[in-house]
Amino acid sequence: MAEILARHKRWLWVREQGPDGPREHPVYLDPRLERQIEGYFALMEARPDAFSPSELYPICTDRRQLLEFEEETGRPAGLVFDNLPYYQTVADLILDETPYLYGRVIYPDPSVGGTVMIPLLETEEGPRYGLLQVYRHSIRGLSGGEFPRGYQCQGISPEENAKKELWEELGIPPEQVARLTFLGSTRPDTGLSGSLVSIYLAQVTAAPVPSLGYEGITALEWLSREELLRRLRSGEITDGLTQSAVLLCLLVEQEPSSIV
Repeated sequence: MAEILARHKRWLWVREQGPDGPREHPVYLDPRLERQIEGYFALMEARPDAFSPSELYPICTDRRQLLEFEEETGRPAGLVFDNLPYYQTVADLILDETPYLYGRVIYPDPSVGGTVMIPLLETEEGPRYGLLQVYRHSIRGLSGGEFPRGYQCQGISPEENAKKELWEELGIPPEQVARLTFLGSTRPDTGLSGSLVSIYLAQVTAAPVPSLGYEGITALEWLSREELLRRLRSGEITDGLTQSAVLLCLLVEQEPSSIV
């Protein structure tokens, strides 16, 4: 027989006799709340690296405290949006003098959350860099130009993911990728996510036909180095991943064994 210790609109806190003695646990009256809380603790168990202890930002790991905070404030704590296999959005309860929520995005793979590719095509006029024009929902407009990119898919390497994205967004088959060079990694926004994004220089052998309309793609341009830098200086290109990719590419150009 379970003893009800606390009763709320969406959950009960009960104590019952288990094989190892008395056990206290929640009974959910709301399936959405159960997914929100239990999904959060399942993520915590699967990704302990994302919940490492910290004196600056101690994360609440007590179910009852999370449930009581949600009940008292009306603000959802735990797993608030599940967009697997790409990412999950959580709201951690930070145990400060006055507890508060801190939202963040967690990607399935702790080592890489996505890939960015700099398409490079050698022409008679010199090297050209492929820049997509993309309509982005987040800004409700064109982004100003960006390199192709995508979330890291599970079960394949970042290099394979890069080639997959080049095929999906630019129509470049793997056999037309002459060379794929890893340039480095970036964290686009450490206030929102700790995920690393891998950046590659993709030397291609033919000018592709982009997948217009796919994921908001409206055009593909091939820019010289000077044109690309001019757009960056003018503030036309504001996409952070693209800016990071250009920086890493420029650093490689300064090396004696430059690949560009």
